[in-house]
This record gives sequence, C-alpha cells and structure tokens, in this order.
Amino acid sequence: VTMGLQRTESFAEIIVADSGRGVPRTELGRIAQRFVTLDGARGGAGSGLGLAIASAAAKLHGGELVLQDNQPGLRAVLRLSLPARAA
Repeated sequence: VTMGLQRTESFAEIIVADSGRGVPRTELGRIAQRFVTLDGARGGAGSGLGLAIASAAAKLHGGELVLQDNQPGLRAVLRLSLPARAA
C-alpha cells in the first residue's frame, strides 16, 4: 500500500493505492455504495462500508472519492476543493 498527497491549483488529493488483485472496471462505480462487497471478497471479514464512508466524508467536505485501476490493484483518490486564492 502506498499513500501520497498531491496539490493542484484547485484541489488537494489524498491518494491511497495498492497492488492487489484490483477491482473490475465495471464495478468501480459500484464499490463505494453502502453494503457492497464484491463476490471475490465475500469470504473475508467486513461489511462493505469503508469506501462508502470515505465517499460520504468527501461529499460532506465538498469533494469526491475517485476510484481507479492501479494496474494492478486499486487507486483511491480523495479530492478536496481548495479555497480560491485572493488576487
């Protein structure tokens, strides 16, 4: 697992990525929904709430959670808007 921070003119991003088996592209839009656990992960512990909580926290702070293929693995980017700079 790797973690990083990145800043652009408009956003601050917190990036968490792993090199595991990843998530099929067709499921990326669904895995941040509450209680969603993909079939391959059903044998382990967990209730499918982690990404849903991260997504809700991002929205609460005016941001978004972007999930991407890390080839291999999953890349989660918590993107938060930065206040506009004074001219």
